[in-house]
Amino acid sequence: MRRRSVDWVLTPGRIDTMENLNLIDWKAVGLAALWISGLAVMLSSLGFAEFQARSDSSSVRRVLNQAHYQAALGAGLAMFCLGLLGSSESGWEALAWGLLSAASLAYLVRWLRVSRATRRD
Repeated sequence: MRRRSVDWVLTPGRIDTMENLNLIDWKAVGLAALWISGLAVMLSSLGFAEFQARSDSSSVRRVLNQAHYQAALGAGLAMFCLGLLGSSESGWEALAWGLLSAASLAYLVRWLRVSRATRRD
């Protein structure tokens, strides 16, 4: 009797089992989602800043100096650097992304402290 292709798929231990989920590197998927999300946050902030600058007839630099754009760019940069830090393979690459991650997080924390202090005044 000749096997049909449907019989092969429905055979136990073949393609239809959940064992194939082990083939996905979930850590890599999560880290890739982190740096892609960070990049998306930064690029969308730049796009909104350019739109606001054109509609207000001002420069993009002046718009980007506003508090909410600084927060979005800082958070996006931190997400981007942390995602690439987690997915780095060599020591020098991890060192470089680690330094950039620390610098971007320090910038973000500093910005949050300054913005809270200015709101209280």
